[in-house]
Amino acid sequence: MNTPASQFESFGFSSTELRPTDRIRAYCDVLGRTVGRMDIEPAGENFFCSGRFCRLLDLSISRIQSSSIRGTRTRDMLDGEQELILIINLDGTATLSHLGREATIPAGGAVLISTAQPLHMTRSASCRINVRMPGTMLAPMLTNPDAALVSMIPGTIEPLRILTSYVDLLIHDPMLVGGAAALRRLAASHVHDLVALAVGATRDAAEIAAGRGLRAARLGAIKADIAQNLSGDVTVAALAARHRLSARYIRKLFEGENTSLSQFVLGRRLACVRRMLADPRYSGLTIGEIALAVGFGDISTFNREFRRRFGMTPSDMRAAARNGVI
Repeated sequence: MNTPASQFESFGFSSTELRPTDRIRAYCDVLGRTVGRMDIEPAGENFFCSGRFCRLLDLSISRIQSSSIRGTRTRDMLDGEQELILIINLDGTATLSHLGREATIPAGGAVLISTAQPLHMTRSASCRINVRMPGTMLAPMLTNPDAALVSMIPGTIEPLRILTSYVDLLIHDPMLVGGAAALRRLAASHVHDLVALAVGATRDAAEIAAGRGLRAARLGAIKADIAQNLSGDVTVAALAARHRLSARYIRKLFEGENTSLSQFVLGRRLACVRRMLADPRYSGLTIGEIALAVGFGDISTFNREFRRRFGMTPSDMRAAARNGVI
């Protein structure tokens, strides 16, 4: 890929945005030859395809949903690249022939392939994630790189589940890595760690990943859970049960960022109230109703914390927003 360290790209594609007569050609050209470097053709009627793509330094991530397809990479299509692709099936099934081996990937499963060898694949209507990186970077992190190719990885293993959630977060929230170059490098290394753990990491790589990529992905998943459930149960006990972690481990994740779970939840709730007070769509709600809607159970505590955080009362904040001051 040879992406400069300062470069970050994220874009989306949908066949519905094109004229019906152009959809298959665009899919074959853009997603086939350009992105996948293989010949792709529809395998049924009612063709559709949509996807999001994220290129981050030497890492390429895509999330694609499509109708049934067939794809072939012949030997004369190889371009000398030595990259590895982890294909994660979110739903549907895929059957591929690669390196003289065959594998069927069920929903939730994954398989590692190489761009340096021919490939034939058929897949049903499905949604999948592809994580692509240089073989020279991933192979040294693996216990047995050759044996890892075309070996089915079950969706029940924790590293694969965490990798899927983390990659999905990067694809759908590119602002997470669209800023400083150091942040992009860190996010890329987290994905490398998680792929290695899912495929079969060496002891040294596993130890590094446990303190870096795995930790970051777990924290990201917990933060996303909190953001989606501010009005629900985001206690440490509930989060521990949902993420299959100990309460002590979750507390330590937040301590590693010089905060606590309770302070993080409080900050997200206050920020949510602030946005709602400035949004005309919520002008019909009282301040108390907004506070309750994001999970505050005690209004006096809410008022005190809001003023401490923003230096004004919620009423003053709403008035300032109406007057265009903020």
